[in-house]
Amino acid sequence: MAKEIIIKKQKIGDGKPLICIPIVEQEQESILKTAKNIVGMGANIIEWRMDWYKNICIWEQTKEILKELADICQDTVLLCTFRSKKQGGEQEIKEEDYTRLLQKVAESGYIDLLDVEVSEISEGKAFIEKLHKASIYIIASQHYFFHTPEIEAMEQELFYMKEIGADIGKLAVMPTKNTDVLRLLEATAHVKEREPEYPIVTIAMGEMGIISRISGQIFGSCFTFATIGKESAPGQLPMKDITGILDKISESMEK
Repeated sequence: MAKEIIIKKQKIGDGKPLICIPIVEQEQESILKTAKNIVGMGANIIEWRMDWYKNICIWEQTKEILKELADICQDTVLLCTFRSKKQGGEQEIKEEDYTRLLQKVAESGYIDLLDVEVSEISEGKAFIEKLHKASIYIIASQHYFFHTPEIEAMEQELFYMKEIGADIGKLAVMPTKNTDVLRLLEATAHVKEREPEYPIVTIAMGEMGIISRISGQIFGSCFTFATIGKESAPGQLPMKDITGILDKISESMEK
């Protein structure tokens, strides 16, 4: 049985999906201001999209931001992500630079969750084992910005993430027709049926995939991404809208 994941009193993978708000800013001042705003609005998780920060390769500046974010996120889960250009991010990065950055971020002692793009590293299992030594949780992620794989392929991808040691598996796809969204939801349900204790995050991006962002409690996706301004991926809904929708779904399922 998988271990239960509770971070700052937030249980991940049980009941109503948690709401994660990304920070997509280039300057330190804007990053910290946005973080304070997100915490004030009551989001469960803040995701610092490090690839948006223009000085991310200057470690002392990055470490300073991490420390400030940790101070702001007293009761809010802090997730850090460097989304590579290949996976829809803002910056190109070599594998050795990517793994070095993630290792430093993990060992900083300031974060709770770290995103690892499994397709961008050659030794995924060994690397995740190394990151776990810093006593943080790992999200393994894969993004398809131009298509939606077949159901079996999506299921295999999520199971592979678990096999290499990820605590949470994340899969985002781009639907080109309505049935693509249905395939993603079906794959999500199948994985949760086989591994109910394994937290996963699945998203169909774009306007067509909005239903996937609000139906996690039904199909098994454990948190959803929303906005309070800039979006980090197409199709994200404002936090004030998605909060009400998730509350209504949760109330209906608990009756």
